[in-house]
Amino acid sequence: MIIRSASSPASLLVYCLIKKQKPKLNKTVGSILISFGVALAMYGGAPPTEQKGKFIYWCIGVTILLSTLITGAFTGLQQEILYTKYGKHPDEMMFYTHAIPLPLFIGIYPQLKNISKNISLDVWVLIILSIISQYYCTHSVHKLGTTETTVTVTFILTLRKFASLLLSSVVFTNNLTVFHCIGTVFVALGTYVYFDYFISNKQVSVSLKDR
Repeated sequence: MIIRSASSPASLLVYCLIKKQKPKLNKTVGSILISFGVALAMYGGAPPTEQKGKFIYWCIGVTILLSTLITGAFTGLQQEILYTKYGKHPDEMMFYTHAIPLPLFIGIYPQLKNISKNISLDVWVLIILSIISQYYCTHSVHKLGTTETTVTVTFILTLRKFASLLLSSVVFTNNLTVFHCIGTVFVALGTYVYFDYFISNKQVSVSLKDR
């Protein structure tokens, strides 16, 4: 989760390399600040674990996570390119991104069948509610992708990840540490910097004075 919190800087890096554009200072600083804040909060909320396993396996796991981070950034950019070339159709995009991977579940169908037989009614209700909420969440993300760049979408998703982290800490009564507080400050500061809040606020005050 700490590695995945760097999705915003990764998306910005891929976007600038493919588009061959120089990254804006506020976007770069804001993405780094929010990623550092989320990683810090996740580190503070992580339970202590024993160090087990070989270092080589750790390296392989980190490499896989970093590769998925980059490929995820490429996927977001590809969606933006498709929207620009073929029109903004978020419902169609959402259908194909979910329909294409479905055949891959055939390989684990026996396991899914056995698990479904042992699930209680209460769990099925939770699963249905989760599916409904995930549908609206995913639909909103695809809709957002038609109005904002992939970098901004990734930034907002990182904010959502941080909000979910704080909410889970409250729901599951986990102790809020100093890392959560410092992480919240970095996330808030990164959001202000990313969206040029300080500059735009300054410009508004000057314009009002001129009037």
